[in-house]
Amino acid sequence: SWARRNQLLDIERNVQGRWEAARLYETDAPTNEEELQKKDKYFLTFPYPYMNGVLHLGHAFSFSKVEFQARYQALKGKRVLLPFGFHCTGMPIAACADKLKREVALYGNPPTFPAPPAEPEQDGEEEKEDKEEKEEKKDEKKPRTKGKLAKKKSKALYQWEIMREMGVPEAEISKFQDAHHWLKYFPPIAKTHLKQFGVSVDFRRSFITTDLNPY
Repeated sequence: SWARRNQLLDIERNVQGRWEAARLYETDAPTNEEELQKKDKYFLTFPYPYMNGVLHLGHAFSFSKVEFQARYQALKGKRVLLPFGFHCTGMPIAACADKLKREVALYGNPPTFPAPPAEPEQDGEEEKEDKEEKEEKKDEKKPRTKGKLAKKKSKALYQWEIMREMGVPEAEISKFQDAHHWLKYFPPIAKTHLKQFGVSVDFRRSFITTDLNPY
């Protein structure tokens, strides 16, 4: 039964709604000298996540350190300001958009990709040797970083497939041939996920790192 989990999620949403209604994390500059003297200022920031996809558990883990500090300083009576930016400059987004353009030009929209090459058949002796070799490798000490990278890397061969893996609807993927679409699509999703995480961010100070930034 999901009843207990659903009850906890309802409580979480209710409390987060109360925070938002009370504008609890919106920090304004003091309007007079007396107000200025009341509280110390405390400013935090977080490395802007790159918007070529959705946020993941690593972002949540890293941001939790900033979150704990922001709340702790607020409890000490300080005027805490925690903005949040979304990194949208640089080559990765443009490169992914160009890759999608090439795939659509070659394979259509939606694309029909060629079947991956079949692995060569092995006879019984070769198969046995391969198995023995794999068993030997298990005993060898492998660099930790290699294992991490191997787990992170998608097995998809095409950018279209990678977008599908990220949960982008099939009918929406072709729009990502335009690099500007990435800037409109992923930051709002990231903001929604951050709010669901319950962050103490002043989202009036949110921005993306391009000339398209509305602020």
